Amino acid sequence: MNARNKALNELTALSRFVFCSHNSTQAEWLGAALGKWGTLLQEKADVAELVSRTIELNPLLVLLDFSGVEHVSDQTGVLSIDSLGSTAHAIELARALTKTLPALPLVAVGSMAFPEGTIAALRAGVSDFIDVSASEDEARDVVQRVLAKAAQSATPVKRGQLVTLLGVRPGIGTSTLAAHLADMIQQRNAGHGGKRNASDSRVALLDLGLPAGDGKLYLSANGNFDFAEAVRNLRRFDETLVHTALPRSPGGVTVISLPHSLNEMRTVSHHDALALLDRLRLYFDVLIADLGGFSNHDFIANLTGAADQVWLVTDQSVGALVSLAGTLQELNGRHPDDGKRQLVVNRYDDRFGMAASQIAERFKLPLLATLPERTLKLTACANHGKLLHEVAPHDAYVRAVGGLIDGLLTHAETAPNKHGVGRWLPKILLRK
Repeated sequence: MNARNKALNELTALSRFVFCSHNSTQAEWLGAALGKWGTLLQEKADVAELVSRTIELNPLLVLLDFSGVEHVSDQTGVLSIDSLGSTAHAIELARALTKTLPALPLVAVGSMAFPEGTIAALRAGVSDFIDVSASEDEARDVVQRVLAKAAQSATPVKRGQLVTLLGVRPGIGTSTLAAHLADMIQQRNAGHGGKRNASDSRVALLDLGLPAGDGKLYLSANGNFDFAEAVRNLRRFDETLVHTALPRSPGGVTVISLPHSLNEMRTVSHHDALALLDRLRLYFDVLIADLGGFSNHDFIANLTGAADQVWLVTDQSVGALVSLAGTLQELNGRHPDDGKRQLVVNRYDDRFGMAASQIAERFKLPLLATLPERTLKLTACANHGKLLHEVAPHDAYVRAVGGLIDGLLTHAETAPNKHGVGRWLPKILLRK
């Protein structure tokens, strides 16, 4: 096999196009047209789930169905026309994707026999159009032009890591771990023991665990700009707002907590929450999301799906292990394990019974770390408004958290760029 064929095989295995539609006939036609460049994945779901799936799949391009044709009947083979419903869905999805992933190229798919679809696509901000009644070559021409345009306008963007700490139940120390992790990373960013520069916040803590606001309390962060308010102000998010409106700890960690009234979270859609996370990753090197005890399983599944790493935090108690089993069942029911999940056993002591390695083996999870039992010291420090590393920098718990940070920063340096189209475009554009 020569180098040219090898490159094309790699492209086919790794490049993805997503077609958001119930129309399997059009999906087959598009798959045949684009098959020489990659894999076409057909996705059928509501808008929030499609946005989440698009973030996970990281396609080169998304195709939206503006044909007004919902599906082909299995019994009769007759086209089912639902121009109002399917077109409205495509418009809503186009706007949601543009808001969440503004750099992702979008292409409308339709037919000149339904000109209303073309008009609807233009009004939704999608200016490129594939006519399914035309030839496959014309479809490839459109895709090639769109990707070439995206490559010309694309600029390398540094994006921070999103690490989710998924505590399997309240009260097992997830928020305590998240606060120590965020503050210690911020210390390192400020220069390994040197004076911390609180004006240069490079770490954000998404304080979404329950009971609400524990992370903000542990870090002594000031300010009341909460997660729901951040979502409502998504269009205003820029460098100035990040550094002036968001709560900040004395050590320089930005903290975004749940609102005082959790009912406000009902107004936060999943795709808007993901859009906020995507925007925050432009301004911070690391985002630590504390989901200890959070009970909205759809929100958890969407957030963990978008994360770079997912740490499931448990202790050795029977109640926590039962909760761990339930958490994994909920996650697997929504998304298959994609290799990002790892196990952290907190409050660990060999005398408590089941070893950490046995827990990891029982639940088929890689064991990332064990954190020693330090309830007395951690509580005493919290009661004085301190974190443990500020009082006892050489404590075993602090050393264990430091090991987690070492692995996290190493992962950030070695992880490939998962965003943008520039990585595969040169190979695609060589072949027509």
